[in-house]
Amino acid sequence: MSIDHKSEATRGQRWGVPALGLAIGVGYIAIFLARNDPGMAATGFVIMAVYVLILVTASRRSEAAALLRGETTDERRHAINQRASAFTMNVLVLVLLTGFVTELIRGNSGHPWDVLCGVTGLVYIAATIYFSRRG
Repeated sequence: MSIDHKSEATRGQRWGVPALGLAIGVGYIAIFLARNDPGMAATGFVIMAVYVLILVTASRRSEAAALLRGETTDERRHAINQRASAFTMNVLVLVLLTGFVTELIRGNSGHPWDVLCGVTGLVYIAATIYFSRRG
């Protein structure tokens, strides 16, 4: 019996996001129990578990849910994912810069917005250089 590497990659894509979601839920349990807040521990885990359950069940019927689950199985879905990522990045940069400028106007140092803006800019520059050389 031969191993189909493409189906293994697809299976990994399909279960990577749900596994990460549940791991984050377990992380919430650990963090909030350490802070002696069992209500938030349970709430955080339940929110993540419900999100994962919705993705897993809805991804069979909804292309959006499948994409959120990490199923970029063809060129069209890959393009949708890239456009959504680029749009998200643009909105995030706008939010970060607005937060930074707002803090400066209020007479504050701009921290932690300055660090977040700097990291975002450096990652964007590094990614642009990397992907322009990679092809």
